[in-house]
Amino acid sequence: MRRIVLPVALAVLALLPIGLGLVAPGTPGDVVAWLSALCERQGAAGPMMLIAAQTLIAASGVLPASLLGIAAGTLLGAGAGFAAAAAGTMAGALLSFGIGRRLLRGRRAGGLTGGRWVAALDRSVAAEGWRLVCLMRLSPVMPFAPTSYALSLSRVRLSDYLLGTLAALPALLVYVMLGALGRTAFAGEAEWLRGCLLVLGLGATLLLLRKLKRFAGRLAGEQP
Repeated sequence: MRRIVLPVALAVLALLPIGLGLVAPGTPGDVVAWLSALCERQGAAGPMMLIAAQTLIAASGVLPASLLGIAAGTLLGAGAGFAAAAAGTMAGALLSFGIGRRLLRGRRAGGLTGGRWVAALDRSVAAEGWRLVCLMRLSPVMPFAPTSYALSLSRVRLSDYLLGTLAALPALLVYVMLGALGRTAFAGEAEWLRGCLLVLGLGATLLLLRKLKRFAGRLAGEQP
């Protein structure tokens, strides 16, 4: 079964950018409107379609997850929209992590291969666990899907990965709220949320750089 599911998942992720490029409008605002209208036309199945789209986008990185968050808020409102967007985001994170673990990481036990330096870095990353994953998810310079695949190559445990990935949800909530408020013509009152996201992301990026610098110093000290 795994031999069938994984190639199918990879094929879907590979073809998704082509499909969206053929049918979706060009500007971010047009994409949000198009996604919202597409899901709304599905009636009761619209939320499930939104979750499926968010899952594929979170796993492929073909579009910013924020666009689906805004579309979810526009279509479903803040509460239901966040529930749908969060479910899709976590499912996409789990999908990409599973694909990376099964197909991309070396078959040998112990995670990454490539020499003593890589092995030492892998141990440091795994030791930080959910704390490092959390900073990566909060930092705006770490794209969601590539970060998921990169972490799948390390020894980070699945539980730490999922726990740290929850840190991506507050930012997603902000975008869902912007979509919901935009529907009621009060989007301007929520602009301060973007500033909060920027400050939070900057702080996480600085902490992440500090940890990486510490890793580099520790690894340099371990070299013969």
